Amino acid sequence: MIKTRIGKLRRRLKQEGLPAILITVPANRFYLSAFTPEDGQAGESSGALLISQDAAFLLTDFRYKLTALAEAVYYEIRLCPAGQAQELAELSRDLGLKKLALEEGGLLFSQWRQLEKNLPGLELVPAGGLVEDLRQIKEGAEIEAIRRSLELMEQALMQTMSQTAAGRSERALALELERAVQDLGGDGLSFPAIVAGGPRGAEPHAQAGGDIISPDSPLVVDVGAAHKKYMSDITRTYLEQGREGFKWKEVYATVRQALETALAGIKPGMSGAQADALARRVIEKKGYGPNFGHSLGHGVGLMVHEAPSLSPRSRQQLLPGMVFTLEPGIYIPGWGGVRLEQMVALEETGCRLLNRLDHFYNE
Repeated sequence: MIKTRIGKLRRRLKQEGLPAILITVPANRFYLSAFTPEDGQAGESSGALLISQDAAFLLTDFRYKLTALAEAVYYEIRLCPAGQAQELAELSRDLGLKKLALEEGGLLFSQWRQLEKNLPGLELVPAGGLVEDLRQIKEGAEIEAIRRSLELMEQALMQTMSQTAAGRSERALALELERAVQDLGGDGLSFPAIVAGGPRGAEPHAQAGGDIISPDSPLVVDVGAAHKKYMSDITRTYLEQGREGFKWKEVYATVRQALETALAGIKPGMSGAQADALARRVIEKKGYGPNFGHSLGHGVGLMVHEAPSLSPRSRQQLLPGMVFTLEPGIYIPGWGGVRLEQMVALEETGCRLLNRLDHFYNE
């Protein structure tokens, strides 16, 4: 699998006239090598890949030597006691490189400048999204890993929400969800849990805080699990039975209809904007257009937010093998919000739902 991915990248490099590329985005590094260590804070690196048509190196340091030898089996491991930039300079001379593509999304400006200083005479050019383009089309094993991550999150969500959330703080509920994922065998949450009750639910990415959850207001819970590097993302909105008012019923029904319309209507060949419009039209017809201010969905894989984008501005073509979310929502300041989110794999005939948790509010 790794060998095949390297081959695909080399073909893309040849098409773009690029003799070599330096891989520094952590998700791309894992995708192309199976090297699992994470980077530390911004500017720190556990390793970088140098890939040309005839060579493949993993540049790392003593801390990760044994892991690199065990995991990155298609790479020559080069330790960098003087730093990656110095080692890269020597390798570039040995390989006779005149041009090197860099992942601008995986380097700080200071790191780019350091490479320029250490690589005089070597033309450094942006790589664009070469590896991200490859990652958009998921292999069968990747889809299964994502589905397993989603299954863990759904199980954790069902366990945690089996009792009323009212009376607990948002932060306490978020911690319970994280512990449940870990207890089930997951690596933890794929992003900090969004748990937002009442008026705070009108902020789509509200962080879980100390507010006590009320039984009389909607509760938005947006969570995802990480499992063997692959991510999931799911949102449900809860309200205790018997406390529904007209506004809740109308808003919830509208969001649910928008979700089902998108799920049934998205087909390969559509643009991200066309897919987004399927759900957006439903919400606009009910008069809530201004209250749906984010995109319909996004790709999920080794990162919880990756290509493709299903937004009003996206011209990207949706293709079989892509995995993405569908998450319409309506947000009303002073009242709260409703968002429902499913994950799908796009196939030749349309969307295949990856969720097994088919429970929505009161159903």
